[in-house]
Amino acid sequence: MNAGLVACTAVAAFIGGSIGADLTPTARPVRTDVIIASDAGAYGSVSVQEKGRFKQQGDDCIWDANDGGPNQCTPITRGRFKKGGDDSCTWDSNDNGPDQCKPPKGRWKQGGDGSCSFDPKDDGPNQCNPRRARGRARK
Repeated sequence: MNAGLVACTAVAAFIGGSIGADLTPTARPVRTDVIIASDAGAYGSVSVQEKGRFKQQGDDCIWDANDGGPNQCTPITRGRFKKGGDDSCTWDSNDNGPDQCKPPKGRWKQGGDGSCSFDPKDDGPNQCNPRRARGRARK
């Protein structure tokens, strides 16, 4: 272990203990800030965020994996169609991005509560668009 780190830890514990600080380990919320230090006297804080966000494009809410920042919208139904190893095509509500395939049968159906769900056993025209942004009226 680095001798400088051990010495700094020991000094910090001594100072903390001498002012009556409670040094008992306790659960604390995890922060998503990262300290960037270029020298001992200057440092900055940068928020860590995953890349990608939902962006408003007309009435639709589309995932852009190459963009960052807060989401501009929320789609009615999150997810995308994913191609399986057996050439299946299923909806994955825990994934984002463009569809990898189009099912040979089925359609999107409008629910009485404004939801939009895929019914693989039904046919006919889609009743809704799962990519439509929440709060946008249907045209």
